[in-house]
Amino acid sequence: MTILRRADQEESSPMQGGKLLTMAGASTGASMATVGDLTVEPGVRSGYHLHPNTEEAIFVVEGEMEFRVGTSRFSASSGDCVLAPKGIGHGLENVGNSPARLITVYPNAEPSREALQDVDYTDGAPPSTVFVRGKNKPYEFMPGVMRYDMVGDFVGADSLYMSELTFQPGSIAPNHYHPGHEESMFCLQGELIAVYADEDNVPLAQGDCFTCEIGIRHGIYNSGKESAKLLAIHPVLNPPPRIDVD
Repeated sequence: MTILRRADQEESSPMQGGKLLTMAGASTGASMATVGDLTVEPGVRSGYHLHPNTEEAIFVVEGEMEFRVGTSRFSASSGDCVLAPKGIGHGLENVGNSPARLITVYPNAEPSREALQDVDYTDGAPPSTVFVRGKNKPYEFMPGVMRYDMVGDFVGADSLYMSELTFQPGSIAPNHYHPGHEESMFCLQGELIAVYADEDNVPLAQGDCFTCEIGIRHGIYNSGKESAKLLAIHPVLNPPPRIDVD
C-alpha cells in the first residue's frame, strides 16, 4: 500500500509559475498510473506538448482555465475534466485572477513528454473529449454516495476510467479488489477512512492519495460528520473489473 500525505510531499516546478506534487507514479511505487497535484498561478501558460506513450486527464479542482487540445482552444472551470489523447498536442493557461488547482492523471507510471511548436487554434466549445460538469448529472452509486463518471470510452479514452464520488456522513463504498489493475484514490475534500487488506481504519485526509495494488482488498467509508469527495482512478477502461469481498 502507498498512501502519500499531501503535507509530506516536496514541490517540483514543471514550468515557471507552476508547482507540482507527485501523488502517485513510478517514484512512489505505483506501476500503472501517475497522479499529480498541480497549482498554476494566474497568467501562467504551459508549453504545447504531447505524450507519445499515454493519454492524460486534467481535472480542474478550482480556477478558470483555457485549454488547447489539437487545434481546439476552449474554456474549462471547476469540476470539468479534459482528456488529451495519446500523441495529441495540448497545453493550458490560467486565465483567472487567482491560483488554479488541477489534478493530472496518466494511465502510465512513467509518462514521457515531447515539446511542440504552437499551432493555429480555433476558439469554441469544449470538444467531445471533455467532461463538462454543467452538462452532466451525478447518479447514486451506493446509498449516500453520488458519482460522476468523468473519463472513459465515452469521452474517447483508451486506457483510463475516472470518477468523482461524494460521500455523505456514514456512507460506504463496499470492500472489493481488482484482479488486473491498481486503483488510486485521491481525497479531494473532507476526511475519509480507507480499508486496505486486513486494515480497516486507514485515515485519508484532504489532498492525500492512496494507491492499492492488484488483488488487494480495499474500500472507503465516511465516518465523519461532513461530506467528503474522492477521485477514483483506474488505468483501464470502464467498467473496471472488480470483485466484492467482506
